[in-house]
Amino acid sequence: MSGRRRHLHRRKSWSFGNGSIAIRVGSRRSHRHFHEVQVCSPGDAARFARLVEDQVRAFPKDPLIISVNGYQPWLEDVLKSCLRGSWTDISGLDREVQFAGSMQFPQRASSKGRFVPWTFIIDQMNVPQVYYWSVDLEPPTSDDFGLPDISNFRFRMGVWQLGRGACVLDPDVSVSIIFTQHHPVCEHVVTELLYGYLYKDHDLSQPREDEEGICWLFLKLYWLLSDWQNIITQTVARLDEAEKNSHGRELPVKTRARMMHNEVDRIYEMKEYLSFHTRSFQKLQKLKPNVPENEQGDPLWSDIEDTIDDLQHIDTTIDGLKERFNNLLDLEFNIQNAVQADNSQFLSTVATLFLPVSFLASLFGMTTVKLPAIWYLYVALPVLVISAAFTAGFSFGVKQIQRLLYPAHFRRVPLYPRSFTMLGEELPGSADLPGKSVSRGRRKSLRPAGMERDRGQGRDYGLRKTTFRPH
Repeated sequence: MSGRRRHLHRRKSWSFGNGSIAIRVGSRRSHRHFHEVQVCSPGDAARFARLVEDQVRAFPKDPLIISVNGYQPWLEDVLKSCLRGSWTDISGLDREVQFAGSMQFPQRASSKGRFVPWTFIIDQMNVPQVYYWSVDLEPPTSDDFGLPDISNFRFRMGVWQLGRGACVLDPDVSVSIIFTQHHPVCEHVVTELLYGYLYKDHDLSQPREDEEGICWLFLKLYWLLSDWQNIITQTVARLDEAEKNSHGRELPVKTRARMMHNEVDRIYEMKEYLSFHTRSFQKLQKLKPNVPENEQGDPLWSDIEDTIDDLQHIDTTIDGLKERFNNLLDLEFNIQNAVQADNSQFLSTVATLFLPVSFLASLFGMTTVKLPAIWYLYVALPVLVISAAFTAGFSFGVKQIQRLLYPAHFRRVPLYPRSFTMLGEELPGSADLPGKSVSRGRRKSLRPAGMERDRGQGRDYGLRKTTFRPH
């Protein structure tokens, strides 16, 4: 044992803070649809238990919806005063929501017992401005290239849900605990939107199996907090801005390229969250065979299918936007290379124009050449005129020779009207259908252009072959 070293894993130090935790229990009696209690220690467990008992006694059929906006090590002592559950798993779920960054697919917390809670941790996605405008706060600041941090797009939450058997006071009451972070946006969503949104749904009090309950809650929270269409709208707006900057050449090339690189990186980050949402709904969709047959016709399952289709369409749209950004980025480099090529061509033209004159100057400057200086002027002027004419006419002459040797307009593929479907027809005139029988409805569409029928006399004048030649 002395020769073997043990690997010591350093545990992350958690900062729990010294503030209290707000626990809200849903209720139809309150105009805000919930009652709130502030807990500061395990001694407040009795207050929380009385609040839950009042709610269960007043509305015995309503499921309990409890929201918790923070984490403390003693929180499990408060919750287990009237709720059953695997408190180690619940405490770990809350801690991960508050301090970690990973997500968790909807899944059973364990495989033991008849009533096993379902859990998930998800980062809802929306434009940061939408989150902050809803609370009348200024949107978060962006970096030098105008992009907010990816954490500002997320609304992080975790859910512990048990359809039956969780409440000590009434085992038939289902319990859902929603963990959120202590943040102004989260507080606004929980206190102003969440409970009213859930209690407005008539399906809240509908008795459901555990699998169906987690599907309903996941879908409702997704509809409330995630809006990928807003993200696409923002991305399209930034693409239009990048195209205007590229067309107007208002910013340096390096700045424009860096901005578009950041946009592409952000799209890759967004696709990870989009993929998680899609896979989560696909996992929930697989739970449909586990519910009773009389509940498989619930509109909930069709809503999940529609949401999966929408997410797949959004994924295709985001891929298209990413491709457009990459094309625009390639265009920037191509334009830059074209500008450098034009500059090189200009310098080459200047060099070609003055190269013969420079050669004559070096020739007459040699000490062995005994010629009068005026002769340099007599020779340099004609050479300069010839160089200017050659420089001006060289590119034009090359283009004319290429047109003579490679006549592009003679190589175009001619298009014939009979090869295409005309307006009001079902098939092109050149279509060759198998069989000899042709329906009366399609006979007109298959008639050649030269066939004319005298409708007044009711007879055909025969076929007249028409040759189409390109103009």
